[in-house]
Amino acid sequence: MRTIYKRSELNDLAFSNSREFIAVAAKGNYAAGTIAGCNTRKYHGLVVALQPQIDEDHHVLLAGVDEKVMAGEQTFDLGIHKYPNVYAPDGAQYLASFSPLPMPCWTYELGDISITKELQIDDEGSLTIRYTLTQGDNPVILHIHPLLAFRNMHWVRRANEQADRTVHYVNEGIRMQLYPQYSSLYLQMSGAAVFKEAGYWYYNVEYPIERERGYEYQEDLYGPGHFEVTLQPGVPVIFSGATTERHHLVCRDPKPVPQTTKDYLLRAAQQFIIHTAGGLSIKAGYYWFGSWGRDTCISLPGLTFLAGNAPAFTSIMALLRVLLKDGLLPNTGNLRDDSKYATVDASMWLVWAIQQYAMHEIGNAAAWNMYKDMLKDVLYHYRYGTAFNIHMEADGLISAAYPGKALTWMDAVINNTPITQRPGKPVEVNALWYNAVCFCVNAALEAGDTAFVAEWSGFPALIAAGFVKCFWNDEQQYLADVVDGETADWSVRPNQIFAVALPYSPLSAEQQKAVVAIVKRELLTIRGLRTLSPRDPDYIGHYGGSQLERDHAYHQGTAWPWLLGHYAVAVLNTGGDKTELQELFNHVETALEELCLYSVPEVYNGDAPHAAGGTVAQAWSVAEFIRFERLLAGA
Repeated sequence: MRTIYKRSELNDLAFSNSREFIAVAAKGNYAAGTIAGCNTRKYHGLVVALQPQIDEDHHVLLAGVDEKVMAGEQTFDLGIHKYPNVYAPDGAQYLASFSPLPMPCWTYELGDISITKELQIDDEGSLTIRYTLTQGDNPVILHIHPLLAFRNMHWVRRANEQADRTVHYVNEGIRMQLYPQYSSLYLQMSGAAVFKEAGYWYYNVEYPIERERGYEYQEDLYGPGHFEVTLQPGVPVIFSGATTERHHLVCRDPKPVPQTTKDYLLRAAQQFIIHTAGGLSIKAGYYWFGSWGRDTCISLPGLTFLAGNAPAFTSIMALLRVLLKDGLLPNTGNLRDDSKYATVDASMWLVWAIQQYAMHEIGNAAAWNMYKDMLKDVLYHYRYGTAFNIHMEADGLISAAYPGKALTWMDAVINNTPITQRPGKPVEVNALWYNAVCFCVNAALEAGDTAFVAEWSGFPALIAAGFVKCFWNDEQQYLADVVDGETADWSVRPNQIFAVALPYSPLSAEQQKAVVAIVKRELLTIRGLRTLSPRDPDYIGHYGGSQLERDHAYHQGTAWPWLLGHYAVAVLNTGGDKTELQELFNHVETALEELCLYSVPEVYNGDAPHAAGGTVAQAWSVAEFIRFERLLAGA
């Protein structure tokens, strides 16, 4: 794994603007940007903080800082912004190296002077940047110009003369609060720094990636002035940005540098576990996803107990217990809003997560005793019917359909119309249903819950028979993706892999091998499983462009990394080649260096060379690669 980026790469903005870093606090605040130092997304910033008094989103308070160095009669502008048709200033020209770990560290060479800039964010969400004159015999003057946004991360803001631009002085710095609903932002600096007021707006700062994505991409940032400090050779000074006043400006010792791909994945896993007032939750992806029920349950094993953090599992389950309503989990957010419960599979993944916890940690009987209230809530509501027309039919299978709602994980919707129409009986939902019932019957049996076993013991056979009859075709040798009444959709999609990958399968050994074969032949890439076969006329191999274009491609050929964990299980379950799986897993190393260092993005193009897209760091992508690695290790 790379540990340093060189001058030639950093000076090439096409390269350095396409590599991002992110540092996440335990309480959810983050700092992110490109290794060039230029913000290319509206989601980039140095203090991007949760503002629960406003909404559930992150908000960009401190968008960035511009540094200026005065050495004798020479002045060097180290900042960099994209403006219409130009980058100014072009601080990347002075970059000599960048090291992502143990903390993001930039080295600037200014003639015979070298300055390092090291960034970290503590568990509370306070940003620290340490500047050190590492080469040069004489002191230099450093100016730090903070640039303020104070807006929701999803939006951009224009200059607002109604903003409160009052500079409030605090110990070693200032406090700013452009708008009253926001937390104050404390900007402080050590080294006997002096703040000099000179308020002005930076107009028309551009975010090129937002332009590519079809969103507003220009905004104005407010600069209240600058800190001025003398840098003495070898003596660091510290700049801090935080939502609370800091009384000691120090850099803590960084965590050890990861040594293996597994170590990098485990480090990335920590960024998705967020401490909230209601307990722990999982952020589905950076930058724009929140806490989602489906994503949380799929990510739980890999991010918690398989990553050595079993207490996080029980804490998150406590939150899910509160959110569970009529057998359903909310698809988005932590609010009990009925409209957010429009998902047929999230609760099935909840059962799977508990099942994995039982397999790896506490056993079936203990899992049943601990979570039987939740498990029963899900099973009975699916059996007898719940919201969004989710119910069990006479053949034992689950059917669901609701106007304008995409209830499965293939959930892109445009103008209240799902892109991937899947009403009726989705194959993965029913594979999950069969697995859930089998697990609960066996867990209850081990726990001595004879009443439950007596009531439910006949269902696995009913569901298995119904599953094969509904989805399997002997001639085509694979499973239908969804069946609605008498209509079956024979699109080759990855959803059928779950009928092989889950601990309990309704398929015969030969049927399982056939499913793995077609998925490998038509859907497997080095970055994930395609969501549709390239042989299908509806296949879209490129994920990009406007939101409309992206939504059309999202589940019509785009490759998803999280599916590879389940593919790996399916291969092993059918006696497949472990060597091939190891070769597939080895590609993770390059994936960790392609977009957000060192994490795994949400999706990739279905077509080679499989460029990354979607969120730059996705919880279930990281989680399933952790599980993938554990499978290969035999754990």
